[in-house]
Amino acid sequence: MNSRYYVPMNDNSVIVRADGWLTAWIDNDLMMMHAESNFYLNLSGSGGRIWELLEHPCTVPDLCNALASEFDIQPETVRPEVLAFLDQLFLRKAIDVDPPILA
Repeated sequence: MNSRYYVPMNDNSVIVRADGWLTAWIDNDLMMMHAESNFYLNLSGSGGRIWELLEHPCTVPDLCNALASEFDIQPETVRPEVLAFLDQLFLRKAIDVDPPILA
């Protein structure tokens, strides 16, 4: 479990990739490994696309709008799934959130 305290992300939170993750696409899955901890993740579907979008820091609305336009759905429809996915990435120390989540 992560030693950081969890604070819910909001529309003003800026999400960034955490350092140290190596990635490779294998078929339609994005395989990820954290170099220091040897922790592995396998992202499929829109999870891999969210990781790609996080190449540059962005907000929750940025992610929702990008996915909505790519998959022809409403941003409000995708928002709960995006937030749940970001929560999981945070718990696995794959992303950081600014304003930073307090230690």
